[in-house]
Parts: sequence; C-alpha cells; structure tokens
Amino acid sequence: MEFHLLYSGSLHSERHAQERSEKHAIRKSFHNQLKRLWQVNSLLKRMAEIEGRIEYAENLPAPPEQAPELAESEAIPKGLARMSKNWNRNSFDFLPLVTAKLCLRCRLEILFLRPEERNYIRQGGDLDRRLITLFDAMRIPEQAQDLPPGAGPENHEYPFFCLLQDDELISEVEIKAAPLLVLPEKKLLEAHDVYLQINVCLNTTRPNTYSWVFG
Repeated sequence: MEFHLLYSGSLHSERHAQERSEKHAIRKSFHNQLKRLWQVNSLLKRMAEIEGRIEYAENLPAPPEQAPELAESEAIPKGLARMSKNWNRNSFDFLPLVTAKLCLRCRLEILFLRPEERNYIRQGGDLDRRLITLFDAMRIPEQAQDLPPGAGPENHEYPFFCLLQDDELISEVEIKAAPLLVLPEKKLLEAHDVYLQINVCLNTTRPNTYSWVFG
C-alpha cells in the first residue's frame, strides 16, 4: 500500500514551548487525510467491515438466525469503533493504521521544503529535532499529558485517525531537503514554515489476519 500525506505550516523542534499544540495541529491535518484514505481505499473499507460484523455478531441480543442482516454502511462504522477502542486518550479514540499487531514495514520518503537556502539535511543541528516533532505528530499520543490542555475530539474526529501506533514502527526514512519559496496560502515566509510531502509505503513483514490489505 502506498499513499501521500501533505503538511503545510509551522514546524518547530520538540523543545519549543508550544510543541504539544503544534504536534496536535499537525496530527489533525493528517487525521483529515487518513480519514479520507479509509473512506476510499476498498481494502481498508473491507477490513473495517469485517471488524464491524465481528462486533455485531459478538453482541447479538438474539440467536444469529433471528438477527437482521447488517448492511455495509452500518458495519464499517462499527468496525472503526471496534478497532479504535483500545487507543483511548483523554476522550479521543485514536485509530492508528500502522500497529505492532499488523506487523507492517513503514517506509517514509519525505520532501522537506523549508526557508534555508542550503540543501543540507542538518541546518545548525536543528532539522533532526524538527523531525522528532513530525514523527511524534504521526503517532497516537502515549498518554493524555501529550495532548494540549483542554484538547478534545471534534464531531468529525470519532475515531481520530493516525498513521502510527508508535514512531518506533518506522522502518526506513529517506529525506530530501530543498528551499521553500513561500507557502501557497501565505504572502510572507516565516522562519519555521515548512511544506512536507510524505510518501508512505506499507508492506507486511509476516503473515497475519489482514496481510491481504497491505500486499
């Protein structure tokens, strides 16, 4: 499975005073894209449907032969809810795509545009720390304290889609750095502005229940 994630905006190092708010803003940007992925990818939809039918069968109030048939449109939301219930943080039900249970190899190819003119991966030793912020934003928070104070899910964030259960599940990273001229939605460029194009490549490392989803 291969797809792209995009991010346009501010990106500081993990030592920045507002890092939790910035990480969550990036996480929300990825949520919208990953939500769309789960809606349009037929294999992910099928996986959610199967999980929904399992949930339905396990909670039938009547014998199975008397139960009404569950439509796909009903099974998919049930499946997403079932898969996300193990990742609750501070009223969020997170749903990571890459988990240890699925045994996925996750390769990231990142086009990293930022204001610096010299195309080095490290600029004053800071780019690596900005990548830590990025990787943290791609995974579910480890605990409620990793979220901004008062943060809670919006109506369209049930579940809240993330790429990673843990950033340790990233197997390979390839980064190409280049100068950023200006962000499309802004007239002036700020020091911490970035534009990221992230190509995500997923493959199974060993057979499991849903190997067929990822190839």
